[in-house]
Amino acid sequence: MTELNTLDSITATPQKPEAWHIEQKGERKGPFSAAQVTDMIRSSHLTRDSLCWRPGSVDWTPLSSTAFSSHFDHEPPPLTGAAVSNGLVWTLAFAPLIGEFIAGLFAGASRSSINNFWWVTLALNIGLSLLDERKLKAAGHDTKKMGGAWIVPVYLYKRSQVLKQSLAYFIVWVVCFVGILAI
Repeated sequence: MTELNTLDSITATPQKPEAWHIEQKGERKGPFSAAQVTDMIRSSHLTRDSLCWRPGSVDWTPLSSTAFSSHFDHEPPPLTGAAVSNGLVWTLAFAPLIGEFIAGLFAGASRSSINNFWWVTLALNIGLSLLDERKLKAAGHDTKKMGGAWIVPVYLYKRSQVLKQSLAYFIVWVVCFVGILAI
């Protein structure tokens, strides 16, 4: 009985209202004081989209929707998915086919097997992903949430989620990739 009362007193002890918890890389961190959170914002360890929670909150909330929003007034929010051009990402969606075509041209010009030029498709996919990632950074997006641009299907999937766009370019890339494997 004493053990039960001890557990009740531990779980019933409320945290201080200034105890902030932060999400970093899928892990809960904290509690932190408001001053510590402010320092993390100033040192660029946290962005306006970083999620936080404190006692009394219903769910995790972006820092830009809290009292810390004033720390982000100097920077505009990221551009919306509708404002970001998708021309480059659509080229990336067809990159497996484009790369195979270029590899075929190299193979024909050198009179060797197309299999010797597998790296062309890989380089094209990674190069286009990195260019698109740079473009999204310039639009104000935190691309760390999208995974490494060199893991193309993961990047495309997460990109569509972050920008609140359809999975169309991800699906096209997968179909094109499966298509070149079948050849």
